Amino acid sequence: MTRRLKLMTGLSTLAAASALALTGCGGEGEGAEGEADLSSPIAGENEGEGLGAEGEGEGGEGESAAASGDPATDDVAYLKLLGLVRGHLIAFYELYQSGSKDMARMHVKHPESELYSDIAPAFDARGKSGFADELTALATAATAGGDVEAEYSAAVEALDAHAPAAKPAVVLLSVSEIIRVAGDEFDIGVEEDGAISNAHEYQDAYGFLVASRDMIAGIDTNDVNASDAINLAHEQIELALASFDGLTAETSEGRPSTLYGAAARIELAARGLM
Repeated sequence: MTRRLKLMTGLSTLAAASALALTGCGGEGEGAEGEADLSSPIAGENEGEGLGAEGEGEGGEGESAAASGDPATDDVAYLKLLGLVRGHLIAFYELYQSGSKDMARMHVKHPESELYSDIAPAFDARGKSGFADELTALATAATAGGDVEAEYSAAVEALDAHAPAAKPAVVLLSVSEIIRVAGDEFDIGVEEDGAISNAHEYQDAYGFLVASRDMIAGIDTNDVNASDAINLAHEQIELALASFDGLTAETSEGRPSTLYGAAARIELAARGLM
């Protein structure tokens, strides 16, 4: 009971602090300096593949991962990278299945991509083989333009097999970092007036949020405090996902501050379990 009260009190404190921080940023100012401190800047993973925003790319997912620690030894950093890969696959699959195949191909990454290269050294350290073959097979199938169901399932299954058994707090911390990256991507993709100027980054943000939701859904716990934190995380992710009106939308009423706020609240909930 004491720990549960501690968790809920901490969440109330963060809600007040978050509101104050957003006020200091001029409300919801996308790209405001105050918000930048909450985010993890990303450097270009894409090689000229962005739809708009010259050179913005996915900017430095590998760079932002460094803030978490070494993925070879730090489960938060490692799960974060796995979650980012999962997010790309989700965006790819939903677009591909909806018929937007050219747009979808921009999200399916070959093993030579920067993101996979960032995580590959951790596989050796952790005694894992990696899933380069599955990613290659999926990218090849997508290029051919035919059915990708089997290749997609194989890639997701291989990715899941590389995830370590981690405590709820560790999974939630990794999710909070993934959602911060989603906030960065959303900020790049959506202008202040709501126009989507970079569809690729907007779609990445969506994929990262759905990947985060999937990761949380996979947590198995009987601890009431962990369950409270997981429920809060689900609520925050659903609020963030309300910023998206389809992957091929031209406008959004969402704000990056919604995603950054979700990341901050989930982080606090996770730290309340530690």
